[in-house]
Amino acid sequence: MSSHSSPPHAVTWGALILTVLLLSIGMLALTVGIGWWGWQNLATKVVLREQTADIVMPKELAVRAKVSNEVQVRLDQVMDVKVPIHETLTIPMDTAIPLKVSIDTVVPIHLDVPVEHVLHVDQTLDLDTKVKTRILGIPVTVPIQGKVPLKADVPISLIIPVRKDLPVTLTTPATVRLSEPLRAQVDAIITAKVPIRETLSMPVTAPVDATLTFPQQHVTAGLHMMDVTLPFRAITFGLNPPAVEGPRPGASR
Repeated sequence: MSSHSSPPHAVTWGALILTVLLLSIGMLALTVGIGWWGWQNLATKVVLREQTADIVMPKELAVRAKVSNEVQVRLDQVMDVKVPIHETLTIPMDTAIPLKVSIDTVVPIHLDVPVEHVLHVDQTLDLDTKVKTRILGIPVTVPIQGKVPLKADVPISLIIPVRKDLPVTLTTPATVRLSEPLRAQVDAIITAKVPIRETLSMPVTAPVDATLTFPQQHVTAGLHMMDVTLPFRAITFGLNPPAVEGPRPGASR
């Protein structure tokens, strides 16, 4: 039995071109992938040597700062103050209080009044009476009529008891001293003007909004040698501007 071998497969130009295109597309995709990964993850390192730079400062700059030191504040003004008072005050009274006292009362009087007196008697007594007497042992009634002069000094020594309630009504000045302090309930609002002339040290607890004003626009700064790492995605490409004669352009911040 005789054997027959198959002829080799022939490579056409179309298959060759298709293979080249597929390889080119694969290489392009691999290159783009590697470039995109490097663009996102790789960085370039720039070394800045010591040099001077002109910094252009803005005229005003709004900042928020935290003040750690106490601020000295000078107060020189008069403040209107309203102070509500709801207290029970104890007021000591050390001095005497002059006042007028009205008295309307009854004073009982219980005393003995001694009386020593000589009564002078100088008068004429009219007599018109009957006197019983005895004449020769015989009782006789004799009528007597006439005027009898009487002159005598009669001493009198008596003790007169006085027992009586005497009503007394009067108004008189008096001085009173209080042994205990006065207690007063105060419920009022006191309005006053308080002059304040003092330098106070006040802590600043909250951040302070401020505006910085720069009198000089151009500031010369010295840069020390430093290494700056820049990611590829932060780098832009463009044409190199033509060199300008004159001072070096400053960096703005």
